[in-house]
Amino acid sequence: MKQKLIYISPFKQFTSVIFALFLRELKTRFGGRRFGVFWTFVEPAVHLVIILLVFSFLRARMMPQVPFELFLLTGIAPFFLFRHIATGLMSSINANKALFAYSPVKPIDAYITRTILETVIYTIIFAVILFVLWFWGGFDVSIANPVGAIALYLLIILMGFSLGIIASIASSIFPSVKIIMNIILLPLYFLSAIMFPLWIVPAQYVQYLKLNPILHLLELFKANFFSYYPLVDGINIFYPICFTLALLFIALMLYRIKRLALAAK
Repeated sequence: MKQKLIYISPFKQFTSVIFALFLRELKTRFGGRRFGVFWTFVEPAVHLVIILLVFSFLRARMMPQVPFELFLLTGIAPFFLFRHIATGLMSSINANKALFAYSPVKPIDAYITRTILETVIYTIIFAVILFVLWFWGGFDVSIANPVGAIALYLLIILMGFSLGIIASIASSIFPSVKIIMNIILLPLYFLSAIMFPLWIVPAQYVQYLKLNPILHLLELFKANFFSYYPLVDGINIFYPICFTLALLFIALMLYRIKRLALAAK
């Protein structure tokens, strides 16, 4: 009696692999640590509270258009997402290398799964803190332009994804790249106008800050989140889009060249 072959479409196989890897990543992230979910939420929340205490004087003096709490949150949450995707992808290959022995599982699946996981985690954190600010703080957390805000949020994710793949492949050749990446992301946090409004910075310094593409995305995200957010001249969507597409092209090109070496490591 002949055994009937079951055809599985490539898309169904891909989604099944991603779902299985997602559950595995979720269990690894939270299953092995006591209060793992709690500490994941505490990090950005404590960060927000500390900055609020330190920079509380800005609330009345320099932020009349936007509540300072929401100004901070709409900068911290997307940047943390970008940072955790970019750094998380560097360890995703080693975390899943045993699974690459199975032909349906590819290194790109590990990259995509880690990106989805970080996105889900930090989007939930963002939503929960927004709810707390609305419910207990009485803030208006409605989004002025939801479509634009979501598009910019996705672009931030794509930039982190692209940078993460490049850093992951580079660190597989030069392990010190992981240290360099963390060193670079620290000043980038302070240079992205997260803790201060960009319009208070002298014009001669703003021109250098605008070289940072993540700053453009965060400023535009805030402009779509708030109705009356003043954008500084020179902030535009074209520069970060071109930068992200260039990063994505380099990331996919490097992945195509190194995909077999990544699976074999």
